[in-house]
Amino acid sequence: MQREDDIHVSAASYALERSLGRALRNHKRALKKLKSDPVHDFRVALRRCRSLAEGFSAIDPDPVWRRLRKAAKRIQRGMSDLRDVQVLQNWLKPLKLVSGPAGKALASHFEKKERVARKEARTALNSFHRKRWKRWSRRLPARAELIPVSERRLAQLVLEQLNRVVELHQQWSKQASAENWHELRVTVKRFRYMVESFLPEKSEAWSTQLEQAQDLLGEGHDLDVLHALLLKLGRKKSLRKTNVTQSLRRVDAEARKRRKEYVLLISEAAQRNGTETRIHVAESSPPAIWNRWRAELEALASVNRRGGEELSSSTTRRALRARAPANQYPDRPGRISSAR
Repeated sequence: MQREDDIHVSAASYALERSLGRALRNHKRALKKLKSDPVHDFRVALRRCRSLAEGFSAIDPDPVWRRLRKAAKRIQRGMSDLRDVQVLQNWLKPLKLVSGPAGKALASHFEKKERVARKEARTALNSFHRKRWKRWSRRLPARAELIPVSERRLAQLVLEQLNRVVELHQQWSKQASAENWHELRVTVKRFRYMVESFLPEKSEAWSTQLEQAQDLLGEGHDLDVLHALLLKLGRKKSLRKTNVTQSLRRVDAEARKRRKEYVLLISEAAQRNGTETRIHVAESSPPAIWNRWRAELEALASVNRRGGEELSSSTTRRALRARAPANQYPDRPGRISSAR
């Protein structure tokens, strides 16, 4: 029986329909010449499908969501090396790494890497099961539309992801490693997709700062990867240490700039003290935006960290799934067997 506070996840259903459609369209575009923009658009569509499937699996026990998530992840992984090469190549000109010994070493490396990556990407694209994805695009949004769930429980689901963001931000603040930065980047991206899909009103209010944070995290990660690559190439005897050191200085300067801008954004220091605010260290700037948004979600989700209804990740998911029995639609089959 549907409760009064139940809503239907229309925004998420529409987001799923749009993401599945974009995956199908951009698959054709990427398959033609493996150009940068179609490859990027296809991977973004797959990533959004993964995030949506993860969210829906928490409120609907049908295994089709797990199959969608795994299918998107497998294809996305097969194209990751090509996308990495294409992104890093775009950094060479702004960083003045197109000439000289270091530039020649990078060009040679990317030429070899791209040949292998294009073969892997082509294999991944050819494994994309278009008929299955077309079935999913027809049936899964309709199924998602009929899942009854309260806004409070959707907020709990998004809050779980934001708690992970705060945890990783604090971890990076204590140990500012490239690995921690990468984990934070990925989690912020997932959080953004979940907010856009499940809480569109919050997304409208938060979108500008959230997109800025994601862009800074993404650019910082690109520069970390380029830094590691230069170190690797620097071990070759054909490259002089001075050439590599000069290149690393430019890369590291840009990476530091992104980290400072991220800390400034998340701490909301610019809003308090103006754009000339000086940042000392990451640890000295609390994640004001993450904490403020978490407080808003806790209010929406009826969660009180001081002793009220605080749900752990597993408790939250059990509570969400309990509201969505496998066969809740009498006129429909228990699962979408044709959408496997």
